[in-house]
Amino acid sequence: MSKTQYSISQAHRITGKSRTTISAHMDSGKLSFQKTKGGNRVLEASELLRVYGDDCNFDLAETSNSKQAAQRSRAGETSESELNSDVQVVQQKLEREVQEREREREQYRQQIDHLQDALKLAQEGHNKATLLLEHRSERVGDWDQSLRALEERLANYEKRAEEEREAVRQSKKQAMQFKQAYEAEKSKSIWQKLIG
Repeated sequence: MSKTQYSISQAHRITGKSRTTISAHMDSGKLSFQKTKGGNRVLEASELLRVYGDDCNFDLAETSNSKQAAQRSRAGETSESELNSDVQVVQQKLEREVQEREREREQYRQQIDHLQDALKLAQEGHNKATLLLEHRSERVGDWDQSLRALEERLANYEKRAEEEREAVRQSKKQAMQFKQAYEAEKSKSIWQKLIG
């Protein structure tokens, strides 16, 4: 018997009496106790022997304590390995997300290049239409009809050019948002990434 003070749970194991019975004996004064700094009630070994006598088996408390310590030790090892596993999963997830963002950025760069090429072609078409208009205006005859056709073409070219410019602006805006989100994600610490 190496320990002299026991909690109610330990006294229950030592004496075989229920916690309720032990608490009732403490409340009635049959069983003396002391309070720890934390306010918990503890019983002296001599007091347990005085009240319960031969029913006391102090080896049960010691065995239980060593089992609990072993369980806590195993739980700590498990928790640490689970935590390491969780960290690896989160790191892999972040790596996949970074790769996905890079792939998206590359797609947006390609889309912007394509839209800039389309805008350049539209501008060239506009210039050709202007030249054709100038050429036709020199000719006599079906001038009004040619002018209307060219104006309609020009309006279509301008409309397409504006749509493509708007698409380029939207792509640039979206690429900037992805870049900002990527930079924000990149600047987070590992703990911020784990916590979310």
